[in-house]
Amino acid sequence: MKFTKMHGAGNDFVILDGIVEDAPGPARVAELCDRHTGIGGDGLLRATPIEDGVRMEYWNADGSEAEMCGNGLRCVAWFAHVRGWVGESFTVATPRGPLPAEIVGDHRVRVGVGSVAVGERGELLGVEVSRVDVGNPHAVVEVADVAAAAVDTIGRRLDAGVPGGINTGFMAVSEGGIALRVHERGVGETLACGSGAVAAAAVALGGDGIIDVHLPGGTLTVEVANGQAWLTGPVAEVFTGQTP
Repeated sequence: MKFTKMHGAGNDFVILDGIVEDAPGPARVAELCDRHTGIGGDGLLRATPIEDGVRMEYWNADGSEAEMCGNGLRCVAWFAHVRGWVGESFTVATPRGPLPAEIVGDHRVRVGVGSVAVGERGELLGVEVSRVDVGNPHAVVEVADVAAAAVDTIGRRLDAGVPGGINTGFMAVSEGGIALRVHERGVGETLACGSGAVAAAAVALGGDGIIDVHLPGGTLTVEVANGQAWLTGPVAEVFTGQTP
């Protein structure tokens, strides 16, 4: 199996070319994403050229399929662009529908992630959260210091306790933007989470606006307008290879 390793602000993925590689099963995805015995990654993406753009399929590191991945979307867009499948502005077909993508600079990609809906703030399994729908489920926890947040303990508890799992973001808002750490459903804490950045931004902004989200792996910029969100940030190809 031929693959490309990519990351978006530290959120790393194994990417397969859909022209030559079939979609792997859940066990194979988990095997490839294992950081000790496989390639290693927060998830696996499969990119396939289509008539008016590229199609994206995504699996979490545990082999479960996911509806949305913001950084994965940006990586697939760059993967397709550098291979000449698409130009600088095109559409990515995803499980939540067609989403726009733009190449906005050297290794920088801007994508529309669709609608973002913030629910009421309330208690979830003993934790005060804001529930947010970004095409996948998020719980946003406001904290004074993200470095001291119990990301693993609380993230695991909510992920295991919510049917279907949930992504949990821990954010602190300041004049410099949002500091954020995210425990991703089916993965654990990641260096960055695109949809998590959008969820946190939507809560912090409370409406339309633009804000920088600072994650352990880098900074992402989120724009929200009329309930629709855009995500901009860096991407990089790390290496290519082949595995049995």
